[in-house]
Amino acid sequence: MSTRSKYFFLLALILQSTIEGKTSIVGYLPHYRSELISLLPYGLVTDVVYFSIEPKEDGSLEPSWKKPGHLTDLVSLATSSGVRVHVCVGGWGLSSNFAKLASKPQARKRFADNLTKFLTNHKLSGADIDWEHPKSEDEISNFHKLLIDLKKSFHPYGFTLSVAVAAHGNYLKEDSIPFVDRVHVMTYDKGTPHSSFDEMVKDMKHWEEIVPKNKLVAGLPFYGRNKSGKALSFRNISSRFKPNPDSDLAGGYHYNSPKTILKKAEHIHSQKYAGVMIWELGQDSEDYTLLKSIQNAIPSRNQPSR
Repeated sequence: MSTRSKYFFLLALILQSTIEGKTSIVGYLPHYRSELISLLPYGLVTDVVYFSIEPKEDGSLEPSWKKPGHLTDLVSLATSSGVRVHVCVGGWGLSSNFAKLASKPQARKRFADNLTKFLTNHKLSGADIDWEHPKSEDEISNFHKLLIDLKKSFHPYGFTLSVAVAAHGNYLKEDSIPFVDRVHVMTYDKGTPHSSFDEMVKDMKHWEEIVPKNKLVAGLPFYGRNKSGKALSFRNISSRFKPNPDSDLAGGYHYNSPKTILKKAEHIHSQKYAGVMIWELGQDSEDYTLLKSIQNAIPSRNQPSR
């Protein structure tokens, strides 16, 4: 490990201590769900991740939303309830520029500087990097360099850095882990049914091979998929098919019932993983049945550390 890497390794260990000891309940909120900002039950989550910003090859940022006031409102309401707000960069359909961006040192630095300024200007707690997905050895190596550059830029401000990864991904270098505060494992979209309890357990064990449990966050889908891959939110499944609360199948859609969500959250909490993350908050039922199931598994709402 180079002298520079050793320095940041020690730095990351110091930063890690500021977020340990809490079971996180992280909810993603896409910008197109802005009408829910004033309605969200902030008492049921510890963190909200606002989705998403598209990174450009030159290191500039292009937010997907047109009205920046929505993010301002989200930060105001969330932080007044003790909830941290992060911004997601990338995601499905928004990751095509990562490879060229990460391959150029100047672009990486510009990206880190721009993202740091964005977090500062919007009074956010951190960023979530969702590159779907690094493939070649060069891309994996450059992803590592990008994470180090981001952590270096974030450190003076205390911003957190998380990454969203595929359930069976293998593109995070072991040397990258000290520079990342959380690893969000997307334990869903895998065949039919697309997100069973047993599959989640296997996915988390897979990532435990290189990531400490206290950094691993398990993804919980608030939607279902049918055999053809079509998705439908839990809200629509509930209202359209009126399923049994214990059933994970309705109208041909495989999904996670309140019972399954409870079982998953209990497992994550009892096994001392970092927490759970939800894609996405706007897909829950109107009375937030699934979020309440998580809360039943993690009974005391954990105030996020600063």
